[in-house]
Amino acid sequence: MWWYWKGDNPDPSVVAFMNKNYPSDWTYADFASEFHAELYSEYKFLYLFLAIDNYILLLDPNDWADIFAASGAKYV
Repeated sequence: MWWYWKGDNPDPSVVAFMNKNYPSDWTYADFASEFHAELYSEYKFLYLFLAIDNYILLLDPNDWADIFAASGAKYV
């Protein structure tokens, strides 16, 4: 969503939605406090995909957590 909101060519409908629903000084990082993963238990069968050189890797959410932790990411 960030790309459509703050990217090189923002989508006017996304910008309008953000302006209507969030304060003008809202940043992408501000979403972190609103993320609770409350639906994770219902959708834990869903996996994330990573495309590398035309290969699709199917990774368990725990694998993703390990990758992000090893990368030093502060939030995802």
